[in-house]
Amino acid sequence: MPASALTESVGTAVTTGAEALLAHRRDDGAFVFGAHHASPLNTAGALTALHFADPEGSAETIERGVTWLCENQRDDGGWAMRSVPTEPLTTALAAAALQLLAPRRAASAVRAARARFEELGGSAAVPEPAMTALIRQFHTFAGLPHEGAQRRLPLELLLFPGLSRRLLSLRLPIYASQALAQSAHRRRGPAGRALDRLARPRALAIVRDAYEREGATGGFSTDPWLTGLICLGLAHSGQAPDLVSAAARWLRSAAGPDGSWDLMPLDVTWTNFATAALIEAGHADDPQLIGTREMLHRHQQPEPFGALGCPAGYWGFSSPRSWPMALETAESSAILLRLPGGADDRHVRAGLAWLTATQDAAGSWSLAVRNSKPGGFGPCPQMTAKVVGALLDSGAGADDPRVVRAVRWLVGRQRPDGSYEAMWYRGGTPGTAAALEALSRAGRTEEHHRAAARARDWLLRTRHPDGSWSTGERTGPVTTRRGTVEETAWALRGLLAAGLSPTDPGLAAAARWLVDAQRADGGWTPAPVNEYIRGCARYADDGIAAGLAVRALAHYRSAEAAEAAEAAEAVEATEAMRESGSRRETGIRESGTDETGPRETGVDESGPRETGPREPSIRASGTRETGPRETGMRETSTRDISARASGTRETGTRASGTDEGGRR
Repeated sequence: MPASALTESVGTAVTTGAEALLAHRRDDGAFVFGAHHASPLNTAGALTALHFADPEGSAETIERGVTWLCENQRDDGGWAMRSVPTEPLTTALAAAALQLLAPRRAASAVRAARARFEELGGSAAVPEPAMTALIRQFHTFAGLPHEGAQRRLPLELLLFPGLSRRLLSLRLPIYASQALAQSAHRRRGPAGRALDRLARPRALAIVRDAYEREGATGGFSTDPWLTGLICLGLAHSGQAPDLVSAAARWLRSAAGPDGSWDLMPLDVTWTNFATAALIEAGHADDPQLIGTREMLHRHQQPEPFGALGCPAGYWGFSSPRSWPMALETAESSAILLRLPGGADDRHVRAGLAWLTATQDAAGSWSLAVRNSKPGGFGPCPQMTAKVVGALLDSGAGADDPRVVRAVRWLVGRQRPDGSYEAMWYRGGTPGTAAALEALSRAGRTEEHHRAAARARDWLLRTRHPDGSWSTGERTGPVTTRRGTVEETAWALRGLLAAGLSPTDPGLAAAARWLVDAQRADGGWTPAPVNEYIRGCARYADDGIAAGLAVRALAHYRSAEAAEAAEAAEAVEATEAMRESGSRRETGIRESGTDETGPRETGVDESGPRETGPREPSIRASGTRETGPRETGMRETSTRDISARASGTRETGTRASGTDEGGRR
């Protein structure tokens, strides 16, 4: 469509998308998308836990869950969440649960599931070692064959709080419960038994601390998966029967009427994505967001998480007593900054203080625990880039020590191809786009600018001909995955933040693709880009997709308006110079000065023309025609990326502190 038609279509998409987002706002200010996110993985875990914790009291719940698993097995024999390709981990645990709970009734389902698990690559296809160990454990419970021996979880590790926190992070309570179970059944020598006796109180204290800080509801982070694993470990250990009973009650109460368990509520995550988009779309002063600001205030954690050694001031992804998440803390802080009164908001100050206290020694940010072990919940480029954005939004400069260390770490963590990873999202697009924005805003040296250019070039290379982006994963031997709303929005926003012009054909194609992908109800269809268990279990989410799309298109609209205003100012300046030259020439003629005077001083029609910007759209964005032609996009000068991200594109980036959240 012509440029003017695209501008109009983008504006309409932003308006209808913002209205659709506001329709998901709850009375308490939170944004909630979808009433049910049924998870076969969570269902298998909860059923197994209830079987060992309280089989008689849970008989009816277990029966409904078994029926749901049988009825929702796919034709290929496996399981996964809606819109997600069949997954080996989910399939393996669902098969084990059915074999344990209904071996005769589900015999054919178990056979089909085991065959599909092997077709998918078996345990070797599960990239997370902790999840491979979990498959062995569940298969042992069910009497199914499995590869390898169950590894020992040394309970004595918990005698070293700092080390165990850094190694395990949010898995610490799960590890403590599972290690307690092992210590109750493994045969050890005198020294081993003595160590277990010393470590057992520490393990119980870790689990109880997490239990009590959530109000002793029995749930852990409002997550059926976490709660099921902790309940299972404690039930096997014979320890803390009150916690086991409470966890079983919570699991029964969390079961859906159809027999399944949801993924979990993502109230803060959904609210962050929606609110960031609405702010970018011009709704910062909307009275409807007053309650949202108050909701975010309520969900900030006023007490430290003792077991993890985390100070107070963080946000999690779900309940008012959620577990610490650096990504949500950065996003929530940046959002509150942009809402009325943000500059004086004590919750913002507390969030930024928490982020400052938890910065890794290397300059990065891990999920929750400072200096966590790399991998798992360790340092993450996308998370680090998001914190950099929140710090810059709060007034920190590029020379702030926190920012300097973070940018240095980002430069060193870039992959050889120019991309970056993201902990909670698949593929390279979300991490690369976030890092590109951070490097563009905070980069100060040639090394920083080169890293930004490599990230930009990776995004340009991976764009599909139709203007969209995807992970580049293959669905067959030669077929590339179709573009997704989420990845296209991430890439479009990142490239705009780096200073590329919205008039660039490639960026215009991306905006057009997002406009065309919008549904009649104002939303967008999600793709399984969000990680629940890193590399092992994914989910698609309407709120995340819609928030990203609206925010990217609103940013595109702002960048387009800024560039048009810049061009108009240049034209006005040129006209003013011409008028001034004309008046001077008239005055000279009236005074009888010879015509050669003005010509010799250069004040004729050719002079002002040379001083005016002949290509305002290109010069405003700093782009030139030397970019990679195969992408159809013009390349930005590497020296100019950081300057323009907060300069000529300021109206587009002023409301850009948060992005893509979501997750688990």
